[in-house]
Amino acid sequence: MNSIIPRILVVDDEPDLELLIKQKFRKEIKDGKYHFTFAGNGVEALIKLEQDTNIELVLTDINMPEMDGLTLLSKIKELNNPLLHSVIVSAYGDIQNIRTAMNGGAFDFIIKPIDFSDFEITVKKALDKLGTLKIAMKSRDELIAVRKELEEARALQLSLLPKTIPQTSEAHFAVDMITASEVGGDYYDFSKNRDGTLNVAIGDATGHGMRAGIMVAIMKTLFITDSSKLDLLDFFNISNKTINTLNLGRMMMAFMMLKIKSDKIEIANAGMPPLLIYRKEIKEVEEVMANGMPIGAMKNFPYQVIETEILAGDTLLLLSDGFPELKNDKDEQYGYNRVKETFKSLAEKEPAEIIDKLKNECITWSNGKEHDDDVTFVVIKIK
Repeated sequence: MNSIIPRILVVDDEPDLELLIKQKFRKEIKDGKYHFTFAGNGVEALIKLEQDTNIELVLTDINMPEMDGLTLLSKIKELNNPLLHSVIVSAYGDIQNIRTAMNGGAFDFIIKPIDFSDFEITVKKALDKLGTLKIAMKSRDELIAVRKELEEARALQLSLLPKTIPQTSEAHFAVDMITASEVGGDYYDFSKNRDGTLNVAIGDATGHGMRAGIMVAIMKTLFITDSSKLDLLDFFNISNKTINTLNLGRMMMAFMMLKIKSDKIEIANAGMPPLLIYRKEIKEVEEVMANGMPIGAMKNFPYQVIETEILAGDTLLLLSDGFPELKNDKDEQYGYNRVKETFKSLAEKEPAEIIDKLKNECITWSNGKEHDDDVTFVVIKIK
């Protein structure tokens, strides 16, 4: 159905009709406005339709030998081709034939003797409807393709997340991710060094869909290969150099990583929201700001590492920007200040309960509005 010139099949056992149509539409045929093909009955018509799959409009008489027009309509309907329309052209213009034709799938009905002005109007109307239907079907096919890509991207994204969450003698963990309809490219992971240091990562790839999934896959590879062998600064520098070398254009990865050992943590941040630490001793939330450009954004960026002490009862929250930037039905963002206050009110609960409360906060705030970005939480409670 991709022909530029509309292809029309006329089915009639009167040979004079073919000559008449060719004469009446000689200019349109010469100018390439229409292309007519002719058949003497329904059997011949079906053969023509099989030979030329670009035919999109059938104009058929009713009373014909071998196969009449109403039977032909039923056969055309069985082809299940929404881009093939039929119009009855017949002297049998009684209400019963018209109803039968319309119920059989005919787009319209032209009464013989043919008024060629009405004939051309009806043909144009049928082809215009087909044009609208083609646009609608193309949009539908494109939407289906996008949805398939999103499903594949989501499956890829989820397959790259760790299957188990570490629980150590030093800390208790809980994580969760709320994936957006467009798949925002969030990522979290864990690894362990030989000396017992635990590495915790959270990331957010630029863009959505499969491009974000590809970036997550690259970062996952770098993390499992190097995070347990390199110190933080070397890991960030090497990862940044690697992604820059791949020449991925505007694809990059916001990324934060912690190294937890005993009573201290090291933090490096490449464009993620700040680490929040609830200090139980003073019952306040501290923002650990270690600002840096996303990995892959700038060659040779001078990343920094921050070190801080942690005490028993302290609670850490790592999150993607999907939560603070979550919008409600009034188009208002949740905001970083509200994140801090909410976390402070929950921080003495167990990690899993904290995440459940944060997820409920997302639902309440969005009030049914669809998320346009992933929301990821990693909660760590120091024992």
